Amino acid sequence: MKKLLAFLLSSSLILTSLAPHALAKDEKAAMTREEVVTYLLNVADDYNPGLKKEDILKGDAQGKTKDGEYVSRTEALIMLSRAFSDLPKPQGNDLRSLNTASSFSDIPVWAQDEMTKIAATGIVNGYTDGKLGAKDQVTLEQLTALVKRMVALKGTNPRDDYYEFVNKKWLNASTIDAGEMTNGAFNELDKQNQERIKDMLQEVVKDTHAKGSVEQKIADFYTNAQDLKHRNALGIKPIAPYIASLNQASTIQEVMNVGLKMEKELGFGSILSFGIMADAKKSDINALYYAGVGLILDKTSYVSNNAQAKQVYVSYLSKLYQLVGDSKEVAEKKANSLYEFEKQIAAATMDVQDQNDVNKYYNPYTIQDFDALFPSLDMANYLKQLQLGSVDKLIVMDKGQANKLSQLMTDEHVQDFKNYMQAIWLINTSSVLSEELQQASLDFQANLFGIQGQKTQDEIAIQLTQSVMSDYLGQMFAKRHFTAEAKQDVEKMVKEFIAVYKERIKALDWMSETTKAKAMLKLDKMTYKIGYPDKWDDRFKDVSIVSIKEGGTLFDNFVAIRKASWKTEVATLGQPVDKSKWQMSVYNVNAYYNALNNEIVFPAGILQAPFYDINAKHETNLGAIGMVIAHEISHAFDNLGSSYDENGNAVNWWTPEDYKKFQEKTERVISYYNGLEVIPGVYNNGSLTVSENIADLGGMAASLQVLSQTKNADYKAYFEGYATIWRTTMSKEVVAYLSSNDTHSANKIRVNRTVASFKEFYDTYGITEKDTMYVAPEQRVSIW
Repeated sequence: MKKLLAFLLSSSLILTSLAPHALAKDEKAAMTREEVVTYLLNVADDYNPGLKKEDILKGDAQGKTKDGEYVSRTEALIMLSRAFSDLPKPQGNDLRSLNTASSFSDIPVWAQDEMTKIAATGIVNGYTDGKLGAKDQVTLEQLTALVKRMVALKGTNPRDDYYEFVNKKWLNASTIDAGEMTNGAFNELDKQNQERIKDMLQEVVKDTHAKGSVEQKIADFYTNAQDLKHRNALGIKPIAPYIASLNQASTIQEVMNVGLKMEKELGFGSILSFGIMADAKKSDINALYYAGVGLILDKTSYVSNNAQAKQVYVSYLSKLYQLVGDSKEVAEKKANSLYEFEKQIAAATMDVQDQNDVNKYYNPYTIQDFDALFPSLDMANYLKQLQLGSVDKLIVMDKGQANKLSQLMTDEHVQDFKNYMQAIWLINTSSVLSEELQQASLDFQANLFGIQGQKTQDEIAIQLTQSVMSDYLGQMFAKRHFTAEAKQDVEKMVKEFIAVYKERIKALDWMSETTKAKAMLKLDKMTYKIGYPDKWDDRFKDVSIVSIKEGGTLFDNFVAIRKASWKTEVATLGQPVDKSKWQMSVYNVNAYYNALNNEIVFPAGILQAPFYDINAKHETNLGAIGMVIAHEISHAFDNLGSSYDENGNAVNWWTPEDYKKFQEKTERVISYYNGLEVIPGVYNNGSLTVSENIADLGGMAASLQVLSQTKNADYKAYFEGYATIWRTTMSKEVVAYLSSNDTHSANKIRVNRTVASFKEFYDTYGITEKDTMYVAPEQRVSIW
């Protein structure tokens, strides 16, 4: 497995702003009846005009309201229900993300009718024992969280929840296609692109093509991928001899030799991951990187002892082992053992937010030192066998994991490595061998992420084809769906944004002229790629793709492609970097900044509505693709990209004083986005998402400056364009997973928290201190 770590591309609620702001009170202190009423009167007036104290607080039989008494959770919820009066029924996204099935065993009889109504909204969370904590005193922190959930559920006020206000109609009507984890603006455009690719594939399949032509290779790979009957007849025969050899291995060296033999013959098999990319300290030359071993679950699931994830994963592993002949008892034992083994590795593996930090992933070793790191193996020979022996150094990307593996790679752990290697082989071939393997993989993902339904076999075949034939299909896609006019228009926008960024850097009051000059140089030398590559990758020109009719198999084609890819990659080792290459398919709905090239890249796939429309309103385009462009430029100056100079080398170009100020501002960004509730029980991780948050803030600052130069600018169109592209819906399981693994903040937070730092938003919508979206000026953050 030679996949390199991707360079390019998370109880109590912590809030930095509360509504209403007139309540100067410790967030965790209990609230009195008078305080709760004052709060609710302030926040609910837009939803329930004419609301009065007596509407919320009824008093006892004698009419006494006992204003000074503390409020229980039950009482607070009933007061909240009365304040908002017309309680919405959760639909669409709210139905997926809220706890609408909540019922609590400790609700007093007098409150049950009203509590049933508010519990049905899904905004109420209880304890794991099924109790609400009905008599517990409510705090300002808890009441604020409940109010934020309520105004989001209503979604009618831009001043309280802008994301919900713009997207509520779509969110309520939202569905998730069978077999998909999410839906949203990105998914909708991707689905449109998938339909275009499907049309291209069906056209190609209809005709007869010359042997060895691009069209023949695409057509035969695709039709082979569709043929489950042939794959089922083949079963696991292609890898069965290697599994048999693995079962006979009795030492670590023998285990690794089996993997190495399979790697050389099939293009995969080694559990150690090596890759080739630009040397971060000398970015014009390709260097060898060692990325360690991959974990099948995410690190957080292992180290947090996620019982649900463990159960799903162990069940999946057990199924895989049984498919290759193990009894249920043996398979379950192996599965549980492998989970515990991976858990040890996970604890030593680098955190997600550190993986792209050059100060942490750039650890050069001589080949001799790397060999010494693994005393039980002949690593120098291992690299030679992988055709990687021509270099005198490699870069270890995760020292913690490498050291842990060094400890584990002993004959005492032979069975652990055999279990792991067998599982990896089966997982890596699940899309090209038997239907049982494929189905086991699909079931695992569905159970882990709450995915409903399943893609058709044709959809699966299309995805597989485009994943391996991306350059060939990309050429067709670009010709059909991206015009020269659009390319020129986007290039013009990029130049405009770079110019604005220069103006903004010149105007910074916290950066010295010395550092500014370096930042300006980085902008001057920043390159951009729009739509499609100037030079297409043709690494498969000598690869034979053979149809089933002519004796070929999907597996054989897969192997031929893997081997050709590795051969092409190995040939670049120690050679000058080809900076014309793209790291993303033309039809991807995405964009990226590559610090090693100091470049921004925008595939044709994203340069379409709603992100970009050459006929759309200028302000709408600025809020969508304009914001995306400025966001990617900002990555050159986030906490990670700022470590590279204008040539893509990891060089410190800051003065010590300026870098200290930058770090202080970065810490403020972390705090600003940290701890915000995504859905009940799931919170945003400011440290994990800081690089993307800096880019969002920088992108909005720059795009708003461009907008300010527009006569009679329509700021509503700008902000709505921005909020629209981030609309999304997903299951609770996916939300929880992304909160600890995605370096981007949750989409709702990307919208609400980012716009709340800009005066233009307050002016456009009349945001005041009584509104939930309000953040005090001194708490707002800005770097660029």
